[in-house]
Amino acid sequence: MGRHSKTLFDAPSGAKTPVRHWFALIAVAGLITAACGSDSESGADAVSGAIAQAGADEVTDTDDVADDVALDEAVADHADDAAESDPMVSQGTEVFESVADQVAAAVDVWMAETGAPAVTLALTLDESVLGGGEWAMAAGFADLAAGREVTTDDLFRFGSITKPMTSTLILQLVEQGLVELDEPVASYLGDDWIEGYVLDGVDYGPLVTVRQILDHTDGFAEFAFDPGFYALVADRLDTALDPREVVAWAAERGPQFVPGTDYNYNTVGHIVAGLIIEELTGQDAAVVLEERLFVPAGAVDAYLPPTQEPPVDTVNGYVEGLLKIAIQSIAGDTASSDEAQVGDFLDISVAPQAVLRSAGWTGGGIEATATSVARAFSQMFDPMTLSPETVEAFTTPWDGEATGYGLGINRADTEGYVTYSHGGGVPGFRSDAVYVPELGLTLATSANLVQVTPDIGALSAAVLAVVTKAVSDAIDS
Repeated sequence: MGRHSKTLFDAPSGAKTPVRHWFALIAVAGLITAACGSDSESGADAVSGAIAQAGADEVTDTDDVADDVALDEAVADHADDAAESDPMVSQGTEVFESVADQVAAAVDVWMAETGAPAVTLALTLDESVLGGGEWAMAAGFADLAAGREVTTDDLFRFGSITKPMTSTLILQLVEQGLVELDEPVASYLGDDWIEGYVLDGVDYGPLVTVRQILDHTDGFAEFAFDPGFYALVADRLDTALDPREVVAWAAERGPQFVPGTDYNYNTVGHIVAGLIIEELTGQDAAVVLEERLFVPAGAVDAYLPPTQEPPVDTVNGYVEGLLKIAIQSIAGDTASSDEAQVGDFLDISVAPQAVLRSAGWTGGGIEATATSVARAFSQMFDPMTLSPETVEAFTTPWDGEATGYGLGINRADTEGYVTYSHGGGVPGFRSDAVYVPELGLTLATSANLVQVTPDIGALSAAVLAVVTKAVSDAIDS
């Protein structure tokens, strides 16, 4: 695959991690936990009452928002592009346009509360609902120092929203008879796929199943939460990680519990899923993702580094507070330079990007426009992608509860609708994607700031309150 073979543990003999790294990495552990944890549901729950009222009533006192020139231009530019590519605007698109000001108001309020430099947002409707539809907007700045305004064509890092897309590829292989969910991973990657994965004297490497790596019951630790992981990569941030290096790290940490008996959200399992995809297809995971999901969805601006490089860089990502201090310590002088300081924010784009872009891979590496993410997220639930029976398995939590994570997707009740969702958080970016099957409605959004309070789930909830009502009313009329 052209990946380097150097491992995390190839540090020069006698090399030591600088004390400043350990100080900062303790802060990273807590903050990235908030960014990458159980994703969108907590933010939605926290604002559900206020959001319901916002959806029921016309948004008021938003003249400043409606008159915001940059925001209006972004919306107008997208509308012009859509009109040029498809002169017949669908009823669904008209519904989105009818609530554009309310959606823009919700975005503006959330940006004001969080200080996020930019937000990108896309909405889609399945073709079976109101003839389909699509609408996107962007607000704020892609590059604060340069004063460059964000557009709907800009790429963001969507983090763990990659996970359900990887699960979709595995489930397709299940439907083709090439994978069985309850077979050990070793059946596909060989007995030596992980070495020394031992708990209480038992080696669980040969026993971890495909189902367990998808539903977070494999017992793996989460590297995004672990100071030791960042200490290992602190001196090689300009060298991409090989997926097997991350697996080796997980083996050294050992099982957090007996696999299959408990739940621990982690990224390692979906990285292992990527290795299975490559082994069984003989192709790079990025190519499989493109051919099986992105192309059918029309997600023309979605990429999976490091083997698939986007034609342009993402927007600049920003961090603040303790995470800013932590990254400055990890990245050294580069992240402490005048170029990196933008007001209260640290621009992570000035630091080496190879580790940041490669660590998540099939568990968190997608770089894309919001429109492409919305298209791909919706495509996962299309009958041409997965059968209804497989979607049921995909969305059923490991413990059989009514809500929670299934095989890489979160099922919840939002605004009275069942929703399938996943969030994403990586340094510099916080994202969310939600599909409402009853309405065929998908929302994808991202902001170029971590950590944000209220979380981006609050923005999703606010937008969905407005849009679900509008779509439902249009269907009923």
